[in-house]
Amino acid sequence: MSVILESKIGDELFNLQSFHASPEGQPFSWATSRKFRVGERVRYVSFFQDQHYKNHPGLGWMVVVTASDGKRYAATHTQFVTKECWQGLKELFARYARRKLKAPIASKLKTLKLEKPLAQGSTNRSRRKSST
Repeated sequence: MSVILESKIGDELFNLQSFHASPEGQPFSWATSRKFRVGERVRYVSFFQDQHYKNHPGLGWMVVVTASDGKRYAATHTQFVTKECWQGLKELFARYARRKLKAPIASKLKTLKLEKPLAQGSTNRSRRKSST
């Protein structure tokens, strides 16, 4: 879904990817642009349709946000998600990362298992380092 439909003016939004944008009302320039980072929080101000893309369904919807520097910036609506969506994405990737970390550990543990369990009280002298 789109933050345009899911958010109210003043809601907190989160950036999905990094991008550069110049403040509202200024043409894009590297000299005036600001880099937005993944996960950065912004405040939803308004939206509009970029007239260049008005004949392309789904394209050109821009969201105006206020960044931490107090200035307003416009970017495509697909750059942002709601707080609830951001939390869900964080949880999803955290679960994925935990599974990825557990898999190599589990496979290493399987290779470390002894083929024959030792009888209780016996020792495996071939695995001990000699003290002499």
